[in-house]
Amino acid sequence: MRSQMINAAIEMMEVAGEASVRVAKVAEKVGVTEPLVYHHFKNRAALVTAAYAEWYKRCQDLEVPIDQLMMMVTNQEEYERAIRASLTWSYQPERVAARGVRLSVIGAAQTDPELATAVNEINRRFLTSLAQAMEYAQSQGWVRTDLDPLATAYWLHGQINGRVVAEMDNGCLDLAKWDEVSFDAIFSLIRPRK
Repeated sequence: MRSQMINAAIEMMEVAGEASVRVAKVAEKVGVTEPLVYHHFKNRAALVTAAYAEWYKRCQDLEVPIDQLMMMVTNQEEYERAIRASLTWSYQPERVAARGVRLSVIGAAQTDPELATAVNEINRRFLTSLAQAMEYAQSQGWVRTDLDPLATAYWLHGQINGRVVAEMDNGCLDLAKWDEVSFDAIFSLIRPRK
């Protein structure tokens, strides 16, 4: 029931933003009474926070989880190909909304300590798995060993989310060129120095 309420709130936020979330509307959409919504959430703000956190989590989901991706690579060339494929998937036009949601939630978390805690936990899980993959790549000699894996994972996450700036200025920039700059920056950073 709680997850249905969160889903209803997310749907409202997708259509008309956070201000559209009303406890009465959520109750009606789920087919329950308002008191039952308040049984699961102490107030509207708690419902919105839970919806934002779930929405953010969904936007972090990858087509292929990082640990599974790492089981498929056996050398530096395959590792770089996997990174490029993952980024290409992340950069696809269909993912514009997901990147926008992440930034909206991060923005909301700046003034909502409870949401900030939830977002930080989601980020830590995701970015720790990315850092662990990088540690493995470092142990194989595919990535510079002088880079801190967790710091690099956080940087990469910010770099991907930063694509929204170029996407917002529709038509000003060829996004394929942005992607190539991104790939070049990432591979220039992580490749072992000779």
